[in-house]
Amino acid sequence: MKPEKLLLVFILFCLARCTFDSNPSNGGMTDIPTPDLITANNPCENNLAADLYPCSNLSLYAHLTPIDLGGQQVNDIWGWFDIETSKEYALVGLTDGVSFVDVTNPNRPIVVGKLIESDLPSKYNSFNLNDFPACNLGLGSSTTAKMVTQGSAWRDMKVFNDHMFVVSDAQIHGVQVFDLTRLRTFEDQFLSFKEDALYTKLGNAHNIAINEATGFGYAVGVTQADTCGSRNKTGLHIIDLNKPKNPTFAGCYSDPATEVNSLYSAGIGYIHDTQCILYNGPDDRHKDKELCFSSAEGAVVITDVDDKNNPKTLSTTSHPDMGYSHQGWLTEDHRYFLMNDELDELNFGRNTKTYIWDVSNISEPTFLGYHTHNTNSIDHNLFVRDNYLIQSNYSSGLRVFDLLDVHKARLNEVAYFDSEPTHNEANWNGSWGNYPYLPSGILLISDIRNGLFIVRPDYLDK
Repeated sequence: MKPEKLLLVFILFCLARCTFDSNPSNGGMTDIPTPDLITANNPCENNLAADLYPCSNLSLYAHLTPIDLGGQQVNDIWGWFDIETSKEYALVGLTDGVSFVDVTNPNRPIVVGKLIESDLPSKYNSFNLNDFPACNLGLGSSTTAKMVTQGSAWRDMKVFNDHMFVVSDAQIHGVQVFDLTRLRTFEDQFLSFKEDALYTKLGNAHNIAINEATGFGYAVGVTQADTCGSRNKTGLHIIDLNKPKNPTFAGCYSDPATEVNSLYSAGIGYIHDTQCILYNGPDDRHKDKELCFSSAEGAVVITDVDDKNNPKTLSTTSHPDMGYSHQGWLTEDHRYFLMNDELDELNFGRNTKTYIWDVSNISEPTFLGYHTHNTNSIDHNLFVRDNYLIQSNYSSGLRVFDLLDVHKARLNEVAYFDSEPTHNEANWNGSWGNYPYLPSGILLISDIRNGLFIVRPDYLDK
């Protein structure tokens, strides 16, 4: 091949890698512009999509019910881009497994198959929800959760190195490892899968975060484990995932000082959710260190986990108005941390609020204030892509805000899609989670009772 052609091939390869390599745990996609989005089957017109779903600047590509997905009810969601085939997939949590959906053509999604939940031998004690008040919070206290007859209402999954890692709460489950390249075998028959490996050094976990830059996983909400997971010691159960089919225990972080809210705590040092990154923010003391930003029931906790054998608490910050620090995400410059509170709307009778922290000084985060929404639904999982906050707010559906005024503790709503149009009150039905990091730019929404929604971000056209 001539040198100039070889150079062209190399440039095209690099552009492809820059466009499609994502690292959500470190803030999402690169700054490469989103590709042109195809037209949605059900455009948002006169603030309705498909004559049913209230919307603004989000059009509906397609909708699959829980039955379509092979399940009873839906919980969280993640995504995977197959760099070899250029296919995009939704990974949809069910009460008894994970459904795989090819969303490459978002107007015509294809349900490829399902990973059945693990059959972990009874290595740990059977799970008694009455012993764990945190599991009876939120969804756990709802009729929806109590209708689950198999598996668990809680399931979470993340992706690293073309492998999916799955945890479940309120049952003995372990961490399932599934090689996503197996989805390439699909032709036209629904496939039923078992995991490729099972990490059994923990029983339950509320969630798992993965820092794709380092290959370490951080299981949170672990209350039954060989180590680093009990009523007396829990926090971050650290797992080395660099050999995906052979995950190994790497360390433990548990700090009793994080237990600010003992009313609901499932264990000393309990962490509900976390985002772990290679820090590249304004605090030069911590540049290039691996830090975790955790929502720990009554506090926001920042931890240095660079040394897995000796993690260190850098700061623990709370606020008197906080009901339950549930989950949060950093802006891409690592300067601000946006957090949702899962109990303040219900317990305090107020509108939806998103808490905003200035974390430019890691040792002393500053509470800037909270953005008050015009809804009273409970806010749940949120993520940041580019300069947008994409937030699943249960009964009011998906909400999208620009972050231009985040330094003023103000969010500007630019789009919404209500996947639960029958009500907007503070309860635990509606949009559980979303995934905004597929290269095409489409957004995936999981709705507990209504299933998977694939929507087009029309606001990017403005």
